Amino acid sequence: MSDRSNRLTRRKFLVASGAAALAAACGPSATPGASASAAATASAAATAGKALKIGVLLPFTKVYAELGNSMKRSTELYLKQAGGKLANRPVTAIYEDEANDPAVGLQKTQKFIEQDNVDLMMGIVATPIAYAVRGAVDSAKMIFIETNAGGNALTRDIANCTPSCKSKYIFRSSFSSWQISSPIGDYFATKKGVKEAFTFVADYGFGTESAADFTQSFTKGGGKVTGSLKAPLGSADFLPFVTQLKNQPTKDIYSFFSGTDAINYIKAWNQLGMPAAGYRMNGAGFLTEQDVLKEVKDLANGAVTSLFWAVTLDNAENKAFVDAYQKEYNLLPDVFAVQQWDGLKAVDLALQATKGDTANKDAFIAALEGTKFKSPRGDFEFDKTTHNPIQDMYIREVKVQSGQAVNVIVDKIARVTDPGKPTT
Repeated sequence: MSDRSNRLTRRKFLVASGAAALAAACGPSATPGASASAAATASAAATAGKALKIGVLLPFTKVYAELGNSMKRSTELYLKQAGGKLANRPVTAIYEDEANDPAVGLQKTQKFIEQDNVDLMMGIVATPIAYAVRGAVDSAKMIFIETNAGGNALTRDIANCTPSCKSKYIFRSSFSSWQISSPIGDYFATKKGVKEAFTFVADYGFGTESAADFTQSFTKGGGKVTGSLKAPLGSADFLPFVTQLKNQPTKDIYSFFSGTDAINYIKAWNQLGMPAAGYRMNGAGFLTEQDVLKEVKDLANGAVTSLFWAVTLDNAENKAFVDAYQKEYNLLPDVFAVQQWDGLKAVDLALQATKGDTANKDAFIAALEGTKFKSPRGDFEFDKTTHNPIQDMYIREVKVQSGQAVNVIVDKIARVTDPGKPTT
C-alpha cells in the first residue's frame, strides 16, 4: 500500500497473522467514514497516471508449477492487450513463488505489504496458503483477489473463525470447493442414477473439502459412498493407490487431483487397466484440465468432471480468449488462465469505476461488488454477501477432437452460488 501509515511492522504482521488475530478478525470490520466528494475527486486525480503495483503470489515450483505459469501467462496477455495500463495507471506485476508452503506464502505476503507497497494482491493456488495469509491481508486492509484456491471458509462466515472467516477485503474470481464438488455429487445420484461411489483425493485442505462436499450431496441424493482414500500432495508414485482402488468393488471413483498429481494418477490408472476392468474416472474438473490433458493426451478419455469452464465452451468471449492465448503462447489455455483473466477484468472494471483510485478501500470494494461482465466462462458477477462468483457449473466429458483431448460439455447446472455457510 502506498500509505505508509497503513503498513504493518514485522512484529505487528506476525501477530496479526496468528490464530488470536484471526479469531478477532471475525468481528465487524471497521468502516471508514465516506470521504467528501471533493477529497475523493482529488484522490482520484492524484492516482491517475501513478503506477499500479499488483503483488501476484503463484506457485512456480513443485506440484502446481504449471498452474502458476499458466496464470502468469494470462496476466501478461491481459496487460499486453490493455497496453500495460489499467484506468490510465501503468501496471507493475510483482511475482513471487508461494512454493506450496503456507509459511513461505505468508512471508511473501509480508513482503508485498511491507516492502513492495503493492496496491492489491492476486493469486494463490493452494488452499492452506490462502487460509494462512487471510488474517494478514485483512489486518492490512489489502484488497486481495483470490484467483484459484477454493477453500470454502475463505469467503464464508464460520463460527469461531476456524480455520478462517470472511473478510470484506477478499474476493474470489475462481470458485469454492462446494461449487465444484457438490453439484456433481447431486448430478450422479439424482440424474445419472449412480448408487455407489468411492472417493480418492489429495490429502490436504481442498482435497478433504472436495470429498466432503461430494459425499454430502451424493448421499443426500440417495447414493452411498463405500470408502475413501487419500494420497499425499506431490506423490511421485500412484500405482499403490490405484492398486487399492482396483482391489475394491465400487466402479465409480470421485477424485480431486491437479497439476502433476493428476498426470501421475491418470497414467497409473491406465497402466493398471482400470478402464478395461470397468472402473470410471470422475471428479472435480482440475483432474482433466488442459494442463493435464496436454501431457496425458487420450489417457483420460471418457472421464467426467465438473467445472465452470471448458476450452470448448461456445461463447464469443471464450473463442476470443482461446484464440488470443493460443496465438500468443501456442498452447490451449486452461481454467487457471481463465480465473486470472477474470480477476484482472474485475480489477480493471472496478478501477475504471473509481477513476483509478485504490486508496479509498470502501469505494473500491463497492466497485468490485458491482462488477458484472461477459467472461470466457459465461456471465460473471460476485455474490455481494460472500465475494465468491455466481457461475454456471458444467458437467464435462473428455473426448478427442481434431487430434486433441478436450473437455466437452454434456450438461449444465445454472447459476451455482456458494451457500456462504457450512452445509448439512
